Amino acid sequence: MLVEYTEPRSRSIGSLYLMPGINQVDDKRWDFITKESLFRNPVKMMINGGLLVVTDDREKLTIAMVEKTYDIELLSEWLANPKNKGPLRGAIRKQMQVLEVEEAI
Repeated sequence: MLVEYTEPRSRSIGSLYLMPGINQVDDKRWDFITKESLFRNPVKMMINGGLLVVTDDREKLTIAMVEKTYDIELLSEWLANPKNKGPLRGAIRKQMQVLEVEEAI
């Protein structure tokens, strides 16, 4: 599952750590946090307030989603997927280069 965190800072919700932008979250962990834990109501408030946007990871990947992703591992996964072709692959490579440059600074 993909979860977009719209705040400019990182946040921890129990054992779940969210960076700004698109984050990949294990379905079992998300179900636990949203259904069985003490964080259920705060997470619902964050979704209703627009701080969290939940997307099915089977949804078609877009360039806009790539530009909001700051996780190099997730970008590498997307780059390795043969379904992602053309301008989308270029956007993934560009985002990875941007992140590598920022890490070097």
